Order: sequence, then structure tokens, then C-alpha cells
Amino acid sequence: MNNCIIYGGGGFIGSHLCEELLKRNYNVTIFDKINFAKDNIKNFKDKIKVIEGDFNNEYDLLSSLDGIDYVYHLVSSTLPASSNDNPVYDVESNLISTLRLLQDVVKRKIKKVIFVSSGGTVYGIPKAIPIPEDHSRQPICSYGITKKTIEDYLYMFSYLYNLDYTVFRLANPYGERQNPLYAQGVIPVFLKKILLKEEIVIWGDGSVRRDYIYIKDAIMPLVNSLEHKSEYKVFNLGSGEGYSVNELLEMIKKVTNMDAKVKYVAGRKLDVPVSVLDISLLKKEMNYAPKIEIEKGIEITYNYLKEVLL
Repeated sequence: MNNCIIYGGGGFIGSHLCEELLKRNYNVTIFDKINFAKDNIKNFKDKIKVIEGDFNNEYDLLSSLDGIDYVYHLVSSTLPASSNDNPVYDVESNLISTLRLLQDVVKRKIKKVIFVSSGGTVYGIPKAIPIPEDHSRQPICSYGITKKTIEDYLYMFSYLYNLDYTVFRLANPYGERQNPLYAQGVIPVFLKKILLKEEIVIWGDGSVRRDYIYIKDAIMPLVNSLEHKSEYKVFNLGSGEGYSVNELLEMIKKVTNMDAKVKYVAGRKLDVPVSVLDISLLKKEMNYAPKIEIEKGIEITYNYLKEVLL
């Protein structure tokens, strides 16, 4: 059997992952919150099983694993920028629920767990660029601490119970279906602001550098990891290239052929100055090679948002 469940499957990343799994003839179940918006999955909803439930409910989790072979964990109830406002909620809603899931996974003898961690937050302020997987992990936001701790528990469950798993420390994905109204996702947010002639707010002087990866490039290793065997359990997943917010803004202006109203405000302490991932291990182990250059990815995202917003 090749039955996969994606926790958080109705979202931006999950819907693209679901689509690619279907193309490769996996049976797919998605688990998402009650009454979640179905827009992201409308084109293939009739080909999958949909479970609406509460990730924090032990019964919902246990029953969702019936007949499942592989688990994708994409759920997060917080964002990096807001997680420090209520770290107790971050732990209660993300870490504790994940521990329940891992206990159920062991009971059900699930073949493998694939966890999407955070390449931008688990390392903290980097001492080397690009950042390798063996770099120290000293996150400066609760979101990163929770992701780091889940990684550690996966290692523990593997050591004690032989649970097979892969962790992907994902950079900043962007592309179609990413919600431009969310606080996370600078590319769709900037594109939406320019399209609607709204003011763009930039924290700090715009020099913060990040690694951006087009969504269809990002999900390929997630799917390939189901059958992949390796001594390595943790992989950086990004483009391996870094761009400042100001550079990104100039690319967006070029692609859209539109100017932008920009306001710079005081920087935030939780923003890591630079985060660019070393993806050489993923290239070596899974023959990973991002195909979409950032300007092309911005153009694809722009054309998608034009249809959605205008």
C-alpha cells in the first residue's frame, strides 16, 4: 500500500504536495481544520480523502491514521513573527499535539514520517553562510524552538522505537496559492500590494537576506523522500541563493513593470539578518536541483495573483 496523509494538506504547501503525490499514483488523505477553505484543492478534491478535524484532539489524530502508511507533518498554528507573543500556546498547540501524533504513529507502525521544519528559524543567527545542516541550532523565536524540539523528538522516537523519518528545513517557499493576506510570504504580499497600489511596509532598512524557493521545486524532495533511503535524516531545502528585501523589491518592480509605494519602519529583533541554506547534501543524496529561477518564479506568482485579485 502507498497511502499518505498530509496534516495541513489544505494549505499552500500541502495542496502542491498533494497534487504531486497524486501524479505519482499515491493514495492521498488530507487532514485540516474544520471548515477549512477548499480553494487550494478544488481541482483534485474528488481524487483524495478529506478529513476535517482538530490537530489538538487525540481522538481525531488517532482515527485519522486508519490505513495510513506515510505521514507528512506540515501543521503549525503560529508564525515566526507572532510566536513569541504567546510561547505557551505555541508549545501547547504544536509541540504537544505532535508528540501525541508520534506516539500514535509508533502504535500504528507507520512506515515513515516526513516533517517540514524551518530553515529560516531553527539555526538562529548564523555563524556561517550558507548554513550547513550541522550548524548549531539556537533559535531566537518560539516558532524555531518548537520546530527544533520536534526534530529532537523525532530523533528520540527513531532511536527508541525505530521510527523512520526525514526532516526538511525549508527556506521561504513562494508561488501559486500562497495567501497574500497572511503576514508570512514576502513575495505574494509585495505583489498584492503593488497590484492594488497599496503601501509596502519594510521592517528595517531592507538589507535582510533570505533564501527563496519556488513551491514546485520545494515539494519534489518531499515526495522523493518517501522511497529514499539514507543515513541522513535532516536536509536543508531551499535555493541556496540569498536575496535582500530591497533586491526582491526591485525584481518585483521589474517583473510587474510597476512602481511601489514603500515605507521603511524600525527593524525587529526577532528577524535574523541573513539566512541562506547550504543545499549541497540534498543535491548529493537526492539529485536535487531547483529548476525555477527567482525572477521566473515571481512572474508565475504575479500572473496567478492577477487572476485571483483582479
